[in-house]
Amino acid sequence: MENILLLIVITYGVSLGFGFLLEKHLKMPWMFAALFLGIVFSVFGFFKSSVESESFELLATLGMLFLLFIIGFDLDLKKIKKLGKYVFVGSIFLVSLEGFFGSLLLYFVFPTHVSNSFLVALITAMSFATVGEAILLPILAEYKLVNTTFGQLTLGIGTIDDVIEVLMLAVVVALPALLPEAQVQSLPNPLLILFALSGLFLLALIITKVGSKLKNSLRNNSGTPYIPLLVLLIFFSFIALGGFVFEGLMAVGAILGGIVTRELLPKEMLNDNEKVINFLGYVFLSPLFFLSIGAKVSLSSLLIGSSLIVLIYLFATFPKLLGSFLLFHKMLGNKRSLLMGLGLSVRFSTSLIVQLILLNSGLISLALYSALIATAILMTPVIIGIYSWALSQRKPP
Repeated sequence: MENILLLIVITYGVSLGFGFLLEKHLKMPWMFAALFLGIVFSVFGFFKSSVESESFELLATLGMLFLLFIIGFDLDLKKIKKLGKYVFVGSIFLVSLEGFFGSLLLYFVFPTHVSNSFLVALITAMSFATVGEAILLPILAEYKLVNTTFGQLTLGIGTIDDVIEVLMLAVVVALPALLPEAQVQSLPNPLLILFALSGLFLLALIITKVGSKLKNSLRNNSGTPYIPLLVLLIFFSFIALGGFVFEGLMAVGAILGGIVTRELLPKEMLNDNEKVINFLGYVFLSPLFFLSIGAKVSLSSLLIGSSLIVLIYLFATFPKLLGSFLLFHKMLGNKRSLLMGLGLSVRFSTSLIVQLILLNSGLISLALYSALIATAILMTPVIIGIYSWALSQRKPP
């Protein structure tokens, strides 16, 4: 226990100090500091027993689940319905295009890394195709571009992308059951998993539809100090319901719990409680989750699979540039459409969690997982640097 407490102190300290430098000079999220620290621990074997202990794994898992809860909480269903066809078509087309090219690379060139399954290759590639719009928002805000056509298209595609990530995660949860040859753990009946998955979606739908009375009650008692307890109750209830059937369903339950929470809370209560939720997810627990991700990266796999990193980089960036140009060159112009495609290539989203679940399920290899994480880390500062410099030159429409 003492070692775990020391590990937590070091993680928070590095996240605070090194994370500040990452955000200030490289425009990278401060949480990446914990990920880098985890890689250092993996290379030198520091705190190996503590990181692999059940106590730390529980904290890291709660960090992952609360991040998923925040993703669900941040999904504004009403806003999504209002988004135009360009945003819907653009998001689906860009993710599908990159997923298609990436799946061909993984399945035909590196089949053993994806359990010799095209479905696993496709899901892995599509998970890497998702957009880290949380990184793009402060950059667009800095140059006062959020409300421009360029900014709204970028953030709109990122919003729809979150919905795709939720659906993808649901598919990933069911993959081990559908591909028994790749199982590394005992699983319940595949039909039971699918039934439980459907039940979680149905329960979330029912609560959001009939939750108007509870919303009115909360509005009339807006001064109550128990709202954070209600949020935690919803969070743990949904992950517990999923976990009763299959551990992987906790991830979907966490996202649905976030959606339900947003739909139940009155509008005037969202801002205050959003601060509490973001603190629990981003500040308190997420550094431990990102530390665990970095600790799972294998340096030897990276050295052996350097060609894999280069190929992933190329196959991840080119489709976004091509797709963005094809869809938006008439609206934004050639240069600006390519710039938007470059920005949409930034990785920092649920893809990290999807890839971790794929690794833990034995569906992708440690070498591929390490290459995906390394590629995302290497791509982010390069893309952000070019993206920020180009935006500073001329204001897009």
